[in-house]
Amino acid sequence: MPSSPLLTNPTLRALVAIALFTYTAQNMLNVSIAPLSRALSLPEWIVGAAVSLAAAAVTALSQFWGRRSIAWGRRRVILLALFLALTAGTLFSAAVWARAAGYIGAFLAAGAIMTARGPFFGAAVAAIPPTGQALVAEVTPDEASRVRGTSAFSGAINLSVMVGSLMSSALGAWWIFGPVHATPIFVLIALAIALIWLPRDGASTHPRRRLPRLTDEDAEPEGAAPASSNEPAADKANAGTTDGDLPPRVRWTDRRIAPWIASVFGIYFANGVVQITMGFLVQDRGGLDPAPAVSVTALMLLANAAGAMLMQLIVVPRLGWGPRRLLRAGMTLALIALSCLTLAPSLWALAASTFAMGVASGMASPGYSAGASLAVSAREQGGIAGVINATGAITWIVAPVSATALYGWMPLSPFALALSLVALSCACAWWLLHGARGADRS
Repeated sequence: MPSSPLLTNPTLRALVAIALFTYTAQNMLNVSIAPLSRALSLPEWIVGAAVSLAAAAVTALSQFWGRRSIAWGRRRVILLALFLALTAGTLFSAAVWARAAGYIGAFLAAGAIMTARGPFFGAAVAAIPPTGQALVAEVTPDEASRVRGTSAFSGAINLSVMVGSLMSSALGAWWIFGPVHATPIFVLIALAIALIWLPRDGASTHPRRRLPRLTDEDAEPEGAAPASSNEPAADKANAGTTDGDLPPRVRWTDRRIAPWIASVFGIYFANGVVQITMGFLVQDRGGLDPAPAVSVTALMLLANAAGAMLMQLIVVPRLGWGPRRLLRAGMTLALIALSCLTLAPSLWALAASTFAMGVASGMASPGYSAGASLAVSAREQGGIAGVINATGAITWIVAPVSATALYGWMPLSPFALALSLVALSCACAWWLLHGARGADRS
């Protein structure tokens, strides 16, 4: 089996290390925020609003960062993103400390937490996946290597979720505010890695003064050759920036990628519902108080990430399946797993169901990423990397707020909504991908 790009490309290895620590920091906030809202006497909708604001930032900036990672250079983009993440972690930690000490009221604390976890951290994490995905596309010119590369990069991010869950569990068992105050430290480590090991950008990293209009060739969905052609990927990727312009923007309505987006949208929404309500589920179905709920919530998210990482790092690269087959299998399993989670009566049943959801995501996500990436030209890889990252984020704009609001009204209602969307996406995966560019022909 050919080597993974993670093992052969030093820039990608540095990006993966940065992602590990940044996403570990983010996940410590994710695990803690639901129990913290009750411990700090904040309304439950704050949890959903904070994550939704972050998702809005990711959706708005993913393609921005993806295109500029090629035009400006990866080091510059990542350093800017990590500065935002450090600001977010510090603000979040300070707000929690001040609220717990009684120095600020619930309104000010809620505003600070939503700002920190929302636009600041959202803008930061919007940069890392598209930067990595664009690099993966540059070094993987064919379908088989693209599936391995996207799967391995996604698996590395899920490894960070596992590490973050373990750290949150350990720190939360010691002190409920421990994960929050440790967050800026992990971002500082990521910043140090970027400064020391991320290669300096070359001559093409100077900021661009203008955004070009798309040419007729770029604007025509069928006008560009797919990135899986035999022309070397690196040469074609560089071709879009040799004239000093940003790479072209990729439209969400582009008929080359619309079937792929429709086929995966449901599982991303369902993951948002499951992850944002898990802190409440373990308290309500397990009868736990907020303090022990932090550790149990972390373990539940750990099970989910373990399922995804197992598939992305170990199973998917060895299956040899094409993008369409992976996406169909993942969406079908997601429909079954979410049905079981909706009715899970105990913590053990919740753990098994969320693990199965992770396995489903571990197949569907690399299938979608590889399929959408292969459907467009090499010039558009920065743009499509942003769209791929924003697809999951856009569901999180609606999922957290709607899930927390619906859960407060009727605990089963957010899962019924998620099941409906998963079923719809599953149907799209089976019926819309027959002739989609980037789909395997098996």
